[in-house]
Amino acid sequence: MSVRILAATGDPDAARALLGLLGQLPGVEPAPAVGDSTSLLDVLGRAAETSLDDLPEVVVLHDAIGPMPALDLIRDVALRFPAVGVVLLTADPSPGMLAAAMNSGARGVIGLPLAYDDLGARVEAAANWAVGVRRHLSGNRAPLPAVAGGVLVAVAGAKGGVGTTVAAIQLALAAHASGRSTALVDLDLQGGDVASYLDVQFRRSMADLADIADVSSRVLNDAMYVHESGPALLLAPADGERGEDVTDRSARLVLAALRQRYEVVVVDCGTQVTSANAVAVETADTAVLVTTPDVIAVRAAKRMVRMWDRLQIRKPQDTTTVVNRHTRSSEIQPSLIGRITGTRIASSVIPAAFRELQGVIDAGRLQDLDSKSTVKAGIWALAGELGLITGAAPAIARGRRQRRGDRGQVTLETLGMTPLILITLILVWQAVLAGYTFTLAGNAADEAARAAAVGQDARAAATRDIPGAWNVAEFSAGPTGDGQVDATVGLKVPVLFPGAIDFPLTVHGHARTVDEEPNR
Repeated sequence: MSVRILAATGDPDAARALLGLLGQLPGVEPAPAVGDSTSLLDVLGRAAETSLDDLPEVVVLHDAIGPMPALDLIRDVALRFPAVGVVLLTADPSPGMLAAAMNSGARGVIGLPLAYDDLGARVEAAANWAVGVRRHLSGNRAPLPAVAGGVLVAVAGAKGGVGTTVAAIQLALAAHASGRSTALVDLDLQGGDVASYLDVQFRRSMADLADIADVSSRVLNDAMYVHESGPALLLAPADGERGEDVTDRSARLVLAALRQRYEVVVVDCGTQVTSANAVAVETADTAVLVTTPDVIAVRAAKRMVRMWDRLQIRKPQDTTTVVNRHTRSSEIQPSLIGRITGTRIASSVIPAAFRELQGVIDAGRLQDLDSKSTVKAGIWALAGELGLITGAAPAIARGRRQRRGDRGQVTLETLGMTPLILITLILVWQAVLAGYTFTLAGNAADEAARAAAVGQDARAAATRDIPGAWNVAEFSAGPTGDGQVDATVGLKVPVLFPGAIDFPLTVHGHARTVDEEPNR
C-alpha cells in the first residue's frame, strides 16, 4: 500500500527539497505542498468530510509555517484529525523541541538539513501509526469527524451596534433549546456585554484561564457560569485591561477544551480583531459576520472580510454574512451585500423590530424575548440554517411563513395603491391634452392672422393643421381698422380620448399682424 504524504511549508526552497526527497522514498505518494496553516486545515477538512480513507497518512510540517505557530498547528491537527501522523521538520532538533512536539501530538521530529535515511524512518513510523489508528477506527465503525468534539460558531460584527451580541446569545439559546449542550464564550475581551444582556454577576472570566497550560474540565467548571436559561457562559473580564492577558495560544487551548466538552460552542468575537478572537474565527466551523443594510456597516463588513483574508484568518467564501434590521424597503438588500463582500449570504434575515427587544434588553433578560418575536424567529431560523439545532423545522417554518406573509402584504399594498396610480396617470394625461390644445390654438391663430393679412381664406388656414378630433368652437379674423389684422381661434379640450367627449372648456389662441392690403 502506498503512503500519501502532505508537505506543509511556507518556504518554496524547503518545499522543493522536501518533495524531491519524498519522491525518492519507496511506496510514497507526495501531494503538492501547501504554504500555510489555513490551507493545510482546509485540505484535511475537505478530505475528512468525504471519508477516512481520503486523508493522507502523514503530514510533514515545517516549523516556519504560519500564520498559526507550528506546535499549535500540530495540536489542532491531532485533535481534529487523529488518524493523521504529523512529523515536525525543524532547524532546532533539541530535546526541548522534541518534548514540546511530542506533547503537542507529533509522531516524529526531523532536523535540518534533511537527510534521506532520517526522513524515511520518521515517515515510515508515522505512516504505520496512522494505519493502525485507522484500522482501529474502522473495526469499531467509528467514522472520523471533520472536527473532533462540538461545533464552533464564531459571531463577529462588521462594526459596533449591528447586533452581534444579541445574535450570538440567541444562537446559543436556540442550540440549547433543541437539547444540545451549549457554551457561550464572550471573546470581546475589552467591551463584552454578554453578562449585561443576561444580568449575570460573575467573578471568573476568560482572563483567569490565560496562564493555564492544561485546561481541564475542573478548570473550566471553576471559570464558567451556568445560566438559568441553560447555556454555560465563559465571560469577558469585567476590567477591560485584563483582556490583554488572553493570548492566541490560551484562546486556542480554551476553545479546544470547550469543543471536547460541549456539542455547540458559540463565540461572540465583537467587532475588533484581536489575536484571541482571530483564533476563534480561524478555527470555527462557521464564521458569521453580522451587518446592517446601510452603507457604513456594509463598508465595514467589506473591510473586515478583507482583513481576515490578508491575515490568512479566513477566506471570504468561507464566511457567512447575516443581515440584521432588514426591511423590504431598504435600498441595500442582502444579495447586494453578498456581491460587495464576496461572502455567502444567509437566507435567514433578522427583521428591524427594535421595539420587541427594548424591554428585555433594558431589563437584562434577553433570554425572556417573546417566542412570537420576529427577531427571535429570524435568529432561530439562522440557527437552523447553520445546523446548530436539531429541531430546526419549527423555527424555519415560522421564518418561511413570515416571508410568505410579507409577500402577501406587498401584494395587498400594491393593490391598494393601484387606484391612486391610475388616477395620477389619468390626470397627467389630461394635462398633456390640455397643453397640446393650447399649442394648437395658438398656432391656428397665427396661421389665420397671416392668411387674413394677405387676403386669403383665414378659416381654412387656421384649421389646416388642427387634427380632426379637436373641435373649433370659436373663430374670428379680420382688420382692426388701425392697419392690423386680428385672429382668434377657440378649441375644445377633449376628455382622455380626443374625438369622444369634450370639456365644456374652450381654449383660445390670439394673434395679430400687419394688414398687407389695407385698401381692399
